[in-house]
Formats: sequence, structure tokens, C-alpha cells
Amino acid sequence: MGAEQVIEQKKSAVELWKREIPGYLTSVDLSPEHHWVALGFENGGVHFLDAEGKLVWEAEVGQPVKRVKILARKKKVAILNEYSQLFLVDFAGKLALKKGFRNFWSGLDSKSGDVLLSGWKSKPRRIDTKGRTIRDYSIPQPWIRVLPVPKKEQFWVVHNQVCLGLYQSDGTNLWLVNNPSPMELSRDLSSEFAISDTGDVFAVSCFNKGVYLYNGINQTLSQIDLDRSVAHVDVSGNGKCLLLADQLGKITMASKSAAVVWEKEMLSPVTHCRIDRRGTRVIVAEQNGTLTCFKFLEEGEQRSNFLELTQFHDLGDHKEIWSQPVHKVSPSPGRLDISGDGRFVLLADGKEFQLYDSSGSLVWFKHFMTRLPNARLSQNGKKVLLSSHTELFLLDTQTLREKHLTFYNAELSAVALAPSGTAVLAFDKFKTLTCYSGQGKKIWSRNLKKEIYNLRAHNLARRAVFQSSPKTLYVLDLKSFKLKKTLLGGPVTALELTRDGIFTGGKMGRCYGLDLNGKEQWQHKMEGPIQEIIALKKKVLFRNKQGSVLLCGHDGRRLGEFRAHSSHSLFGQYKKDVLELVPNGDLLSCYQVPSGNLVWRFPLAGGIQSVTVSETANRMAILDSQSFHYHQLVHEPHAVEDRSSFLEL
Repeated sequence: MGAEQVIEQKKSAVELWKREIPGYLTSVDLSPEHHWVALGFENGGVHFLDAEGKLVWEAEVGQPVKRVKILARKKKVAILNEYSQLFLVDFAGKLALKKGFRNFWSGLDSKSGDVLLSGWKSKPRRIDTKGRTIRDYSIPQPWIRVLPVPKKEQFWVVHNQVCLGLYQSDGTNLWLVNNPSPMELSRDLSSEFAISDTGDVFAVSCFNKGVYLYNGINQTLSQIDLDRSVAHVDVSGNGKCLLLADQLGKITMASKSAAVVWEKEMLSPVTHCRIDRRGTRVIVAEQNGTLTCFKFLEEGEQRSNFLELTQFHDLGDHKEIWSQPVHKVSPSPGRLDISGDGRFVLLADGKEFQLYDSSGSLVWFKHFMTRLPNARLSQNGKKVLLSSHTELFLLDTQTLREKHLTFYNAELSAVALAPSGTAVLAFDKFKTLTCYSGQGKKIWSRNLKKEIYNLRAHNLARRAVFQSSPKTLYVLDLKSFKLKKTLLGGPVTALELTRDGIFTGGKMGRCYGLDLNGKEQWQHKMEGPIQEIIALKKKVLFRNKQGSVLLCGHDGRRLGEFRAHSSHSLFGQYKKDVLELVPNGDLLSCYQVPSGNLVWRFPLAGGIQSVTVSETANRMAILDSQSFHYHQLVHEPHAVEDRSSFLEL
């Protein structure tokens, strides 16, 4: 009889949508009913997705995000960063509140549409969406973790590695208990806690000991042991379903009676998992950089997604030149950059950097104690420039000579590397623009007496360009040091400099082509604002925030307008063809621009974490959770290969 009940409880799930995660994910929240998704990243970014997985808006909070929480009743997203700054952004992407605190907060939860902040040293505090403190809760110390019961004036408090307590809002203790197994409270690998709406289920994950379930109504304790380590746990709002994930990538949905109703093997270890109020939808984030939404079918409901049929004889091909395992200390995916000639590939991870040549050899490895978030390769691959707001680090890839420059008193606000790597420009908070040679020697310094941003430099053009205001562009002649001012028709949102000219994109969708003296040569109009400009050989791409892309020649000739397949698409060039690379989970696709014809498509078993493509050479590099791949963008059978032999299948 019991076996029949378990069979009746089995659930059938379909993959509703999947998308790439562009960075190291630190926090995920799923709204209980409308299925909005909020994502917080280590680089300070925040993404807000709708129920179909489409990006609604993205924001930046400056420092790594500790927690995100969707306030569904107030239609806002609450964000807490590592500097204990609280941000509220409405569902349209508009900043509604920014508030700093002297207190150190580590916890962020919602309470009746308000924000509940908690930390190790400060009393839990409730704040409304205007930033006003409603009350501090007098709950006995210590407060390692404070979780409110959504539909009651009660709080679960984790006091230490063993002790848990259930309290009224006035601090009255309702239940004090020792957890049967010590909870892990370290920052790197912590036990997880989840609570149902009425508090009838409070789940605590304890890895090899499984999950402990506390019933705050009946004051009873039970345990679920899956015979494997449980790294992540979440509870549906109605308390009927639990979502568990082990450290190898298997996710399990179970009932309160420990009956397994659904299981799924993911491609890589799970980093975050969330379930909605009724247990009908699940969000799973993987270490390979993908976010997947599963929907559980109700009786009579059918699948609505179908496979895409492709004419295989029309497809082109790519070619893998080499592939090898990647050995990384940091758990974050990292970001790839490739030189313009395709000869060097840099894997950057904030503090850890690896440089590979075109034969797959690791030519340079460096681990820093401080974070250097900005990394770039020169076009010819001869220089690597790493920078933060206080430091510059320059590597010569030919001699492996390192040059470390540190600015203690003058914080850097803009840095530029010339395509040849022969010059580095740095602008500091003292309004001084300094030029360094490719060997790191100071060449000249000049005080500009103005704030600048969007700094660009080009050695062949002998020009540097920058902005001092949204509508003002300056062109600096690096030979004569003459400074020319250009006023544009509207605020500039994107800027690029090449040896042929200067290209700008505006807030109202204007696309400009200027000569090297800042004089307007041509302009086009798109739906604005322009988000990115990509310079190719004799061609330039303008991409707006709506996903539309305009392709032009450097001379202004309009070559076509189209819609990108993804907001994370990359663009490269093979001979005269412009190509769009679209990473999507464990699948990489290549399309012709602007026709939209599919060139090739292939899967990666480990899921795509990062992709980079040379804008001028026929090369691309791909990082998945298992390996590092170096490819020809389009296969040239007659070309001289980088390796002397290949395995013939």
C-alpha cells in the first residue's frame, strides 16, 4: 500500500526554459506565485527575469551581492551587498532606495512586504520600503541566522553550530533545541535553511547527515536521509515539498514523509535551488554557468516545447584545435579573453590568471592576494593589462616580464590599453592622465582639470578619446598633445576608437561615425539606447538594449539591421562574413549576420561557462565545467594548423 502511494505521488517535469549565467552567482530568489527570478552576482550585478526566463532589467550595486529577495507585495527587489548597503529596485528597473548602515548585515529576508535585516552583532531590524526603521527585535543573542516565519510573528534563530530557537517577535522563547548534528556555518560551505509559510517545516541541511525538519507548530523533529550528502535545501511555501541537491549534481524532490516524487541528474554540481509556493516550479543553478527552470505538469497538461529541425547539409563546420582539462582553485567560472590575432587566451578570475598560447601550453600563471577585476589582452597578444581602482599590472607575453604599478593616494577612474600594447593610459582622481610605455615606464603626465570616463587609446591612430560629460567628447592627439572638443547631439552611451575613426552610440539610438579629429562623417538611427559597439575589419556593429543590431561599414554604408539571438551573443568575423555566436547552457550556435542562417551548432558535455571570439582572426575559445577548448571559428581544411596531428574519427 505504501509503495502504491509513492507511485501516485510521482511528478512529471519538463524543462520550461534555460539560460546562461554571466558570472559567479551568489544569491537566487524565486517569487512564490508569479515566478519572477532575482539573481545576485559576485561582481555586484543583479538580474531580474520574468516567468519565461527573459531578462527584464539588470542593475549594478558596486560590491559583491550577499543576498537578493523579491518583495512580491511591494513589487520590488531588495539587494544587500558586502558593504551592508541596501538597495530596492522596482519591477521596472528603477532604483527606489539606496541606504547605508553602520551595522554589519549578513542576512536579508522579507516580512509582510518589509525588509528584515540581520547580522552577527546587531539586533534583527525591520525596515519599510522607504528606508524607515519600523522596529528592532529583542531576540536573545547570538544571532548567526534569523529567519522570519512568513505568516506569523515568529522567528527561527540559529544561535550557534548546535543550538536553534523559535521565538515570538517580542523575544519570548517558544522552543529551544539542539540540532542532532553540528551545522556548518563557514562562509565557503554553509548549511542551508528554509522555512514554510506557516512554520510547520523548518529545514536544515547537514551534508552527510541529510536534512533535519522542525515542525514549529507541533514542536517535533524528523530527519530525511538520502544516503548521500545534501548540500542544498529549499521548502515550498505550503510545506508539502522539499527540494534537495547533493554535491554531485543530483536534485531530488521529496514529500514531508520522505517519499521521493521526482529526481533529476544535472550536468554539473548544483549551486542554488529554489521552489515556489505550491511546488509547481523549480529553479536550479549549476556550476557550469546555467540556470534552468522546471515545471511540473498537472493532470492532462502536455509539453509545449519542441525540438528545432535543421537542414544539416546546409551547415558549415568548426574545428577543435586542442582541448584540455582546466585546473582552477577558485569555484567561480572565470572569464576568457582572446587576443585579436588569436595567439593567446587569458583565463581571468579576479585573483587567479592563466595565459595559454595557440598550441594549448600554459605560458603564465599568477595568483594575487588582492582582486584585479579588469583584465585585457592587446590585439597582437604581446601585453596583458590587469587593473583595479588602485593598481596596474602589466605582463609582456614574449619575455614574461612583469611590471606592477600601485596607486595608493590617487585612485584610478579610467584605464586604456593601446591595441599594440605599446602604451597604457591611466587617469586618476587627481585628474591626471599618465601614459606608460609597453615596458611600464612613465612617458608623460598631464593634468586635464576635468573628470573623464570612457577612455580609449589607439597607437596607429595616435589618438586617445574620452568623455567629460554625457554630450561632450574630447580627442587627444598623442603626438602634439592638442585637445579637441566635440559636442554631440545627445548623451553618449557607447564609444569605440579604431585606426579609421571614432564611433559613438547615443541614448536616443543615434549611431555616429567621426573622423580622428572628432568631426562627424555620418550617422544612423536605431531604437535606443545603444549599449555596445563592436569594431571589426572595415565593419562596425551597434547593439541596443532591446537586442537589435545595426551593421555598418567604417565608411557609414548601412549593411543591415537584425535582432540578436541572445543578450549574451558574441560577434566575430571570418573573411567578409560577420558571425554571431550564441551560448545557451550546453549548446553553442553560430549564425551568419545579418541573414540569420545557421552555420553550425554543437553541444558541450560540461555546459558553457565562458566564450570568447577573436574579432579579426578565425579563432575562438570556450570554457566549460570540465575542459578548456580552442577552435577555429570556421573550419579551413587548407589552412596550416597549429598542431601537427589530429585524431581522425
